[in-house]
Amino acid sequence: MRPLQKLFVISLVLMLLNVTACGTVAGINQTGVVLALGVDPGPSGQLLWTFMFPNPTITPSSEASVKPSEEFYTLQSYASSLVQAAEKISMLTDRHVYLGDIQVVAVSSHIGSRELVHVIHLLINTGDFPPRAWLTIASPSGEAVLKVSPPEEVVPTVFLGSYFSCQICHAIQLETRVWQVWDDLLVPSHTAVIPLSTVKGNKVQVNGSIWLTPTHIVECGRKRTLYWAMAMGKYRAGTLAIDNNRVVAEGVRIASHRWILVSSRHMVSRWIITLHGHWQSVNTGFKETSYDNLAEKMVLRHVLEIYQLAVEQHVDPFGVLNQVVWTTSGKAIMPRAEVTVLCHIAATARTE
Repeated sequence: MRPLQKLFVISLVLMLLNVTACGTVAGINQTGVVLALGVDPGPSGQLLWTFMFPNPTITPSSEASVKPSEEFYTLQSYASSLVQAAEKISMLTDRHVYLGDIQVVAVSSHIGSRELVHVIHLLINTGDFPPRAWLTIASPSGEAVLKVSPPEEVVPTVFLGSYFSCQICHAIQLETRVWQVWDDLLVPSHTAVIPLSTVKGNKVQVNGSIWLTPTHIVECGRKRTLYWAMAMGKYRAGTLAIDNNRVVAEGVRIASHRWILVSSRHMVSRWIITLHGHWQSVNTGFKETSYDNLAEKMVLRHVLEIYQLAVEQHVDPFGVLNQVVWTTSGKAIMPRAEVTVLCHIAATARTE
């Protein structure tokens, strides 16, 4: 072997040995695995970071206040970034704080749009943070949402993670990951839609949402979020009540197909929304066509109402502006919407 080759081999071996020595992995008893993260406003421009950990088998003396019966516990730190907060918690507990298994991030509803955008960038730019984590806006605080779970669940993070990931458990599909919000914020014509988790007694309700742009936030309650889900085809397995709630359809699925039509004179956002399901129970004299028409008119009214709200608030939670940008070379403005609703709800049960 030539001298230069020998020198290269020796250098490579030494480099690998050096990497191995520096890459020592902390044992499980010396690692604090963060499963959920809460972010709330703090003093002097700082943020309050709440870390939720599983209760370790061996409890360090600095965590002596944690009860053995508690399967999970939280620790908090004020810091301007997630990295700084993790370092403070690490020094407090003598554990390496591991962020790679975070399932849910709950950001306080009291954080404004600009600061929320800043938080998203902090998360994305943190090396160990998993961008796939679910993101939710929390009311009254991130800390409160993490600490509350429904009676049938032991672990709050399992409850929230299951809610966002389950495609058949809930009528409205409200799922948003951190990377999706970050991606939406990179495009001026996009509006990020983030689910809202609200503490009600000893339960967490996830049936609202916010529309986020770099400049402002539009908060949507249960009804407006429901209308948005109908418009976007995210209504998967719900009910639909018409005729003053006297007739109900079950297993309702709503599909939405949207595109842009451009002519020499005008531009139109064309939508076709289709309803599928079955009527739960109908009385004698039931006229399927009449109730189909009522269902179509009701959904059409809801969709047009939520679209008009978006136009008034100068936001686009539907992705229409993105279609406009790709279809035309002109200025992106919300075009007039023409919506057609088609109902295919079958009558499967009748009472005589």
